[in-house]
Amino acid sequence: PPLSSTTPNRGLKILFLSSDTGGGHRASAESLGKQFQILFPGSTFELLDVVEKDGVPPYNSLVSYYKHLSKHPTQWKLVYSVSNSRAFELLADAHLKLMCERAVRRSIQSIGPDVVVSVHPLMTNVPVLSCSKISQATGKHIPIFTVVTDLGSAHCLWFASGVEKMFVGSEVVRQLAITRGKVPEEKLVLAGLPIRHDFAIQSEKLGDRFSEAGKNYQTQIRRELELPHIDRTTILIMGGGEG
Repeated sequence: PPLSSTTPNRGLKILFLSSDTGGGHRASAESLGKQFQILFPGSTFELLDVVEKDGVPPYNSLVSYYKHLSKHPTQWKLVYSVSNSRAFELLADAHLKLMCERAVRRSIQSIGPDVVVSVHPLMTNVPVLSCSKISQATGKHIPIFTVVTDLGSAHCLWFASGVEKMFVGSEVVRQLAITRGKVPEEKLVLAGLPIRHDFAIQSEKLGDRFSEAGKNYQTQIRRELELPHIDRTTILIMGGGEG
């Protein structure tokens, strides 16, 4: 909504700051990028992991660390608990801004986006500063937004309040942003999580799932999927965060 009210109806160049630490960040960025292309025809988008590209140890090995930690829950719990603290937040913020900001700024400038969207907690504080410096130097305002891709809880590094808007997926995370992150309420948008446009199309076609038309549509889809029983309740079980 902030973009649609201030940006002419033209293609945009969107830069998503993401990392393959689990499949959710990339999936959210790609879903949002495709939606930008629907709303602003001619838009292009790019995904960039500025921590891996421009970061310093240990942050620039985040993807490999994540794959290890996802297989060792006890170690993951320890790392998460230690890093989800005010002391670590201040230390990481100062360290990354000192060591990485100039390189991150160069990376963003080389792409020349109209808008930057962070979908990763480690890619907000430094890019906020970089976008501000680029805007000051060029006279072209580069807005930056955060889309929090967690639902039940959220790491403290998500809540860098320097963004223009922060989109959250649940009331629990909205309250965390206010109390833990001190994010002003007017910057927060409770919008659910981004989903692929194909899901939205199916939802519209389904309509009221309990109506006669809704039940008929479910039967039609079950036939198309060649399920062995089209008249029984069907449960889809999924697991894993690696995409």
